[in-house]
Amino acid sequence: MEDYKNQLREQVDLLDFYILQAEEQLKKSKKIKKCVICTSTRKNGYQYYLLENGKRIYVKKQDMDKVRGILQKEYDEAMYKALITVRYRIQLFIKQYDLNRIDQVYSGMGDARKQLVKPLIPTDEQFVEEWYQTYKGNQNSFPEQGSYLTARGEHVRSKSEKIIADLFEKYKIPYRYEPMLELSDGRCVYPDFVVLNVRRRKTIYWEHFGLITDGDYARKALGKLSIYEESGYVVGDDLLFSMESDRIPLNVKLLERKIHQHIL
Repeated sequence: MEDYKNQLREQVDLLDFYILQAEEQLKKSKKIKKCVICTSTRKNGYQYYLLENGKRIYVKKQDMDKVRGILQKEYDEAMYKALITVRYRIQLFIKQYDLNRIDQVYSGMGDARKQLVKPLIPTDEQFVEEWYQTYKGNQNSFPEQGSYLTARGEHVRSKSEKIIADLFEKYKIPYRYEPMLELSDGRCVYPDFVVLNVRRRKTIYWEHFGLITDGDYARKALGKLSIYEESGYVVGDDLLFSMESDRIPLNVKLLERKIHQHIL
């Protein structure tokens, strides 16, 4: 299961940012006196009244800045209180948040007991093993023989594909080379790679386009991306891609950034 503790901490940081902004706003409006504001609807908008000693005093157009200031302060105070409350509750939840406790139910068992128990939630190792059984590699029957050997001992068709595969191996990312993917319209395509984000337990396809400055190749690449999207595969989520040409070399730093952002 994915651990959301880091996301919750980022949420707290964002709340801290807005709390500081709300405090600054309240400092500016410190001298504004509280007053009850009443409103009524009219044909072309609203009318505003100050409630003083039980009487409603109509606010003229030239005095609207006063009402605006009172309502802004009222909003800022309510927002500040809400931000503080939500921040406190999230921090309290983080202190009690222990996802490892779920994993420890199975991992804490003795090996003899594990042999006879099927866990409700597979361990990462079990999930990866099942994933490899589901996704088969080297399914593309295109006749060109790969001449580049990866760190894992597989043959791929290009030097760039070897670089990408070796990065997956470097970061211990489960992957298959050239799996078969059946699209929603029944057509079969063969992405360059399929990878597994173990943390999210999400399968992601990766295409590499090596001749993007070639007009015909580029049109086919765009068409391929369009086919993926028509079948529900979202670029940047379900589908990642890399590119290069004779003038634009493969950017390894960009590859690693994508890996960290989407796969690890």
